[in-house]
Amino acid sequence: MSSRASNARNHKGPKAPSKPRGGQAKNAADEDGEDNPADPKGRRVKWNSQRTERLVEWLENNVEDRQRLFSDLAQDAKDESRCPHVAKSPKTVYHVKMANYIFLVDDDENVKDDLKANGVKYSKAVENRIA
Repeated sequence: MSSRASNARNHKGPKAPSKPRGGQAKNAADEDGEDNPADPKGRRVKWNSQRTERLVEWLENNVEDRQRLFSDLAQDAKDESRCPHVAKSPKTVYHVKMANYIFLVDDDENVKDDLKANGVKYSKAVENRIA
């Protein structure tokens, strides 16, 4: 068999474009923070100053939940003459509370609807934001 015939058999043709990897933009719309309507997961959770302020507001107004979420120190409780606040439920419970507080009053009705349909996505966004 000739080397030319061997090369023709081993030639696979042009490569398909590779998928973007982590950190690379999927398309131009994703780069500027817009939603990708073809995305089956729905809207992306975007943080802006108003939403971040509501997150901080929730943490300031819910001291006991904040202490449970961020592991209240026994020494701090002793110094303040109180019992330590220990989370008795998973942290996701607090993330859901925060997501509802932040996004159920959003100016964008689509965000409110998406929160109701995809609450886990929003609670995960809160978790990632405070991590």
